[in-house]
Amino acid sequence: EKQVFQLRAHMYQARSLFAADSSGLSDPFARVFFISQSQCTEVLNETLCPTWDQLLVFDNVELFGEAHEMRDDPPIIVIEIYDQDTVGKADFMGRTFAKPVVKMSDEQYSPPRFPPQLEYYQIYRGNSTAGDLLAAFELLQIGPGGKSDLPPIDGPTDMDRGPILPVPLGIRPVLSRYRVEVNGLGAPGVHGVRAAEPVLGAGRAGGAGSLH
Repeated sequence: EKQVFQLRAHMYQARSLFAADSSGLSDPFARVFFISQSQCTEVLNETLCPTWDQLLVFDNVELFGEAHEMRDDPPIIVIEIYDQDTVGKADFMGRTFAKPVVKMSDEQYSPPRFPPQLEYYQIYRGNSTAGDLLAAFELLQIGPGGKSDLPPIDGPTDMDRGPILPVPLGIRPVLSRYRVEVNGLGAPGVHGVRAAEPVLGAGRAGGAGSLH
């Protein structure tokens, strides 16, 4: 029995990646493979902790089997991290695996399963660990009403990134802006010097990433 789905890969960020360049940094991007489709995030230059903040949408994913089997045991998603080289092909940096949270067309898009929580997935390069990926994946069945019945993508409205979709509100971490004040005391001729600096703190992220 054929079922049609849309996969949403919420690629927020990675950390502690492998330094692929002589500068001690990398120009990383992620490629997501699911069934017969693949998509890439944008390339972020000179970083080992890229924040892609990007939603990749895979439309018309066809799967064959019983609906309850797909919900309980969906296909595995493969995520590979690459360093974009200025000359030649991209260099492989590591790989991880994930299983999406599945919503069938007759189920409600509501807590506790939806929206999915970001989780950390361990990246491996051979037998060695090579960083972590912070992401969430959801597989949404397209019912008789078509894609118009899918949950809307509730993205931030204050960003203009062209065709790149950011991770939607409700899934992306809540970032708080803190004010840090530094008072200069005891220095001659310095009276209450203050430096304000924004510090961003992630409000939530899921637990340790693993295949459930």
